Amino acid sequence: MIDQLMILAESGAHASEGLSAPAVGIGIFVILLTLLGFTWLTGGAHHRSLDKKRKSTRDSDR
Repeated sequence: MIDQLMILAESGAHASEGLSAPAVGIGIFVILLTLLGFTWLTGGAHHRSLDKKRKSTRDSDR
């Protein structure tokens, strides 16, 4: 059953001359990683860790 589905999917991709499944998967993966990066940058979690580092360096300067 799965073999027939794979054959049908491959023949459909060749007939429509569209993008291959791996290309679509890799593209979606890159888009999701980009969105995760934007979320991390705008979320402020990295600022909190930088604040801790700055406080510890100020304390050691005294």
